[in-house]
Amino acid sequence: MSADNGRPFSRELAVEDLDADPVLKAKYIEFCSAQLTEVFLSLSDERIYDLVEEAARDEDLEPGSLGFRAMVQLVTRRLRSSVPLPDFGTWRQDYEADPERYDRYLLGLWRELAASQPNEGG
Repeated sequence: MSADNGRPFSRELAVEDLDADPVLKAKYIEFCSAQLTEVFLSLSDERIYDLVEEAARDEDLEPGSLGFRAMVQLVTRRLRSSVPLPDFGTWRQDYEADPERYDRYLLGLWRELAASQPNEGG
């Protein structure tokens, strides 16, 4: 998803609006995750390993000693800092105006996340 509305993007996935609807929070997190996954999967193997090496070097880690999961986490953190994602407030306004625009990116994983969040006021 690209910035086509001129609004600022955040590099954080944090949902700071504590009063926000848990379903919207979960959908936002799934949307952002889907965007990062799409970018990750579009990278060549060589570019992924370059990112692993860069991120490992930045964190004083030896790339050869890392397992697959650690490598994926390093690349994901690196992508989070470089892929433009909308902040929650911007995303919520856009989602409420046109849910179908975003729902096509969601697989339904948000349902489990929303169900696991504490119920507000109950």
